[in-house]
Amino acid sequence: MFNAGAASGLGHGLGCALGAKLAARDRLVIGTHGDGSYMFGNPISAHYVGAEQELPVLTVLFNNQRWQAVRRATVGLNREGFAAKSQHQPITFLDSISNYQKAVEVADGYGEKVTDPAEVMPALERGLRAVNVEKRQAVINIICSA
Repeated sequence: MFNAGAASGLGHGLGCALGAKLAARDRLVIGTHGDGSYMFGNPISAHYVGAEQELPVLTVLFNNQRWQAVRRATVGLNREGFAAKSQHQPITFLDSISNYQKAVEVADGYGEKVTDPAEVMPALERGLRAVNVEKRQAVINIICSA
């Protein structure tokens, strides 16, 4: 397990997963990310590198449809400000976009969005098949309750 620890590091995960796979090509690498952190990781570029370097990694997104870390930081700076009083703080809700699994498809990877909790395990199995058998990247985008 590789973790940025208390320092966080939004967006570092995709590159770390690729580096781990590059260092141990024979090992299964699973990267887990929030949806906002995934966006910060420049997914199109990361999936391109993964495809070009033949680094099949399983990426699992826990998608709460918001940049929660950004909201916490903004509210923490000004607890009486507009953002703190807003029920729908601008530029933190990502509910108008939810198809992150399509980013891997531009690099011929496998992508799947899951909205039903009963489908999480079957979707993960399909993602693992893409990685282990088909030798291509996979993104499983799990929509979570906020």
